[in-house]
Amino acid sequence: MHPNSGVDPLGYDRPLRLRSRYYPMGFPLDLGTNSEYIIEAADRIWAQFPATPHGKAANLRVVVEDYDAQLPPAPSMPRGRNHLISIVHGPDNFAVCDLAGSFTFACLTRDVARDREYVRHHFLEPAGYLMIDARYLSPLHASCTALQGRAVLLYGESGAGKTSLAYACARKGWTYLSDDATHIVRGRPDRTVVGRPFRIRFRESARLLFPELKRFVPERRPNGKLDIEIETGALGMSVALESNATHLVFLNRHNAPTPTRIEPVARTEAASRLASLTCYGDETIRSEQRRALAEFLHLPIVKLTYSDLDGAECALRALVEGSG
Repeated sequence: MHPNSGVDPLGYDRPLRLRSRYYPMGFPLDLGTNSEYIIEAADRIWAQFPATPHGKAANLRVVVEDYDAQLPPAPSMPRGRNHLISIVHGPDNFAVCDLAGSFTFACLTRDVARDREYVRHHFLEPAGYLMIDARYLSPLHASCTALQGRAVLLYGESGAGKTSLAYACARKGWTYLSDDATHIVRGRPDRTVVGRPFRIRFRESARLLFPELKRFVPERRPNGKLDIEIETGALGMSVALESNATHLVFLNRHNAPTPTRIEPVARTEAASRLASLTCYGDETIRSEQRRALAEFLHLPIVKLTYSDLDGAECALRALVEGSG
């Protein structure tokens, strides 16, 4: 039965007795819900992030109705204008994010809430990270690995080898921060970046590159991709939540054997490539995010051409140690 009548037709006073605070990427987020399934999904994503003293908490409220969806949920791209972003998967499953107020309200049906991976991929992660980005960060589609406290951002299109190279570096003693989503902390003069270091996601083909991955079973993600997602602790990786960026590296990966080389990249070329990155929020927030990205163009910028991961790691090591 739909709770659409009575003295509270919009559900303002629906009790959300389950509460938990998380620190995604080191920033506080308060979750309120009436469903254990939502808490379990959020714990899986964010419980490993340590508590930090950073800033005011974003608020995520998830109401789970006591009925199943009348129609199967239909995933669609979020839509936004100014400070509002909507995530709509049908009449019964949706979320509205107010980035200016750092507040998200989601309404889900019982059957959808039980699918923890679906809820994580389509609702919890987008809403949580959008709010935190809008308040504190600038997103960058790059993996991140650090050597002796100096972080290298590995930027490239899908298939450029960002995750594989970050992991290859971790196997050689580097510190891992993120596989494909690194975030610049706005307003910091030391070019601090934060990541999501407690999980790493590989394409199924990575098992051909790294024999130790063969014991992990690929799974079909809600977006249809067949991936392997692993807790970094299971691989014995050294991880860090944040570091100071010292280099921006554009990846140029070749399948055929190719000599490894590093070449400088003009800032104008780098700016053109980064111009495609999407910022979220009202114009003030988006301007701040673009300004933070522009500041990173003052880092040393290079292109790494490679086919061999060991050779690429050696080149990156020489780059970082040479700058120290």
